[in-house]
Amino acid sequence: MSLVPVVLSGGAGSRLWPASRKLHPKPFMSLPDGGTLMGRTFQRASALPGVEKVLTVTNRDLYFHTRDEFDRLQGEGRLPELLKQGYLLEPIGRNTAPAIAAAALHIQAQYGDDACLLVMPADHLMLDETAFAQAVQAAQALAAKNYLVTFGIQPDQPETGFGYIQAAKEFDMNSFPQSDFVQGYPVNRFVEKPDLETAQAYVSSGEYFWNAGIFCFTAGYVLSELERHAPELLASVRKTLAASEVTSGKLLEQLELDLDTFRAVEDISIDYALLEKSDRVAVVPGDFGWSDIGSWSAFSELLPQDQQGNRVFGDVIALDSRNTTIHSPCALTATVGVDDLIIVNTDDALLVAHKDSAQDVKKIVSELSRSGHDAHLVHKTVHRPWGTYTTLEEDERFKIKRIVVKPRQRLSLQMHHHRSEHWVVVGGMARVEHNGREFFLNTNESTFIPAGHQHRLENPGVIDLVLIEVQSGDYLGEDDIVRLDDVYGRVVGQEC
Repeated sequence: MSLVPVVLSGGAGSRLWPASRKLHPKPFMSLPDGGTLMGRTFQRASALPGVEKVLTVTNRDLYFHTRDEFDRLQGEGRLPELLKQGYLLEPIGRNTAPAIAAAALHIQAQYGDDACLLVMPADHLMLDETAFAQAVQAAQALAAKNYLVTFGIQPDQPETGFGYIQAAKEFDMNSFPQSDFVQGYPVNRFVEKPDLETAQAYVSSGEYFWNAGIFCFTAGYVLSELERHAPELLASVRKTLAASEVTSGKLLEQLELDLDTFRAVEDISIDYALLEKSDRVAVVPGDFGWSDIGSWSAFSELLPQDQQGNRVFGDVIALDSRNTTIHSPCALTATVGVDDLIIVNTDDALLVAHKDSAQDVKKIVSELSRSGHDAHLVHKTVHRPWGTYTTLEEDERFKIKRIVVKPRQRLSLQMHHHRSEHWVVVGGMARVEHNGREFFLNTNESTFIPAGHQHRLENPGVIDLVLIEVQSGDYLGEDDIVRLDDVYGRVVGQEC
């Protein structure tokens, strides 16, 4: 039975603002050890027996960022050299049921009905990889018997931020040959996030597990159950796949879902669409150090604690401070005489919250979104397929950026109506195309691009190209672009 890990990467991680943003979400946040949750997930998936390919379902805007993470790990020898990359790209979010249905249809077409999907969120942490692999093995055995398998975490405290799974006593062993090893329980019901009193009762009963949001089933069986319980959803996803484009190579495959048809797919979770309706759902208990890192309180558990109960990351001075979490990777943060706070200091935003309000950080993101503030979308440093740009300073009529172009990459051929640009190379070499003329710029050389002129920037070298860009004009928005040609297949009018 083929095992294909399906990595779901779609949430914004709003409770981890300001480190997590919509276009740089939680899976890409730096962990205290320098890794990322996305990278950890790729490594965990590729280490499982029999895995030859990892399929990632993510938003189109995060495709190149995700590929960069995969390629970086492969280049460092942390992933198998011949591990295949598969990407299923959503033009808009439609929750977990459509994502899983599309992944199952895609995998069924490639590997057949018996192929086993292991659906894993990209933003979870598991400290005991061996125990996780053992739980996956148990889930595969149940999936082979036509069960939809979910993973449950033994709760050690009443937690109101998680969903719960109520397990039945045992399986009817008559349905299993005596030689089969069954490690799991039938599921009685799924329960949404409870209040504190209800959560305490669940923990005390010993019948409930936290819902880890990890699933295992064969492609054929999950599709047959979707046909039974959510036929309209499955039909609309089939229609989307029929209208979608696939680009494939030896070790890289990309399936870009069609916007017009995918827009019509119901926005619903796999729990509501299928698992709460099916009578063939099982739960495999897991004790593998699981955390969804869903809040700053959870993130703080990754940091060592000092004698005053403080947990700090970055450049921090904490005087006469107790039980406070301080995350400050970009600037010095100093505290005096504070207790029980969460302080997160990034290059463009500062969060100060009481520990008891950790779950309410997402309300700030909602307010930023409502007011149209960019801080819910991007950091000062923005990732692009070709590299990054960082806004250093801006005013009404000028903006200064630091642009980094990766080796052998180039921006789109474009022009701007309202702004001119002055480029100064400070590292590497640039190839510039300007109104049909091509030339090179070395370190400490510069050029000027007037408004209305067609231009393209390229790094022909083997080290990063770094330049300072000074924009000036009546309008400096990122949407002032007419894109004429693009090697990354982006649409005219999108950001560069």
